[in-house]
Amino acid sequence: MVDKRQHIRVPFSAKAKLSTEDTIPVDVTVSNMSFGGLLFHTTAVFELGKMVTINISGKFKEKAFKERTIGRIVAVHRGPAGNSFGVRFIGYLSPEKEPALYNWVDGHEGKTTPSFLRNSAEEA
Repeated sequence: MVDKRQHIRVPFSAKAKLSTEDTIPVDVTVSNMSFGGLLFHTTAVFELGKMVTINISGKFKEKAFKERTIGRIVAVHRGPAGNSFGVRFIGYLSPEKEPALYNWVDGHEGKTTPSFLRNSAEEA
């Protein structure tokens, strides 16, 4: 399968809170991100096509940040050790709305990370 991703994803390790309109926030672990989406892992179950809100907080360049983005689940992998989900943001990350996340991706672009959900050998 050829990867049709528009933006290269980069390693990004963070804890986040993820919710839908009909669920309470759950803890997830984000493992990579691009300007257009991210991959997260959790023991919770989310359905393909579900809209999600992701709240990520952490430190970037020694400054604390808390940013929120919204997306749709576009890939699902369920396994005995947990579940992984690919999210496509409803809009690309921007320096105005998500400055820390945008600058992280921008500063690490070109350093690809593989995925078991898709063949990342031909990322564009």
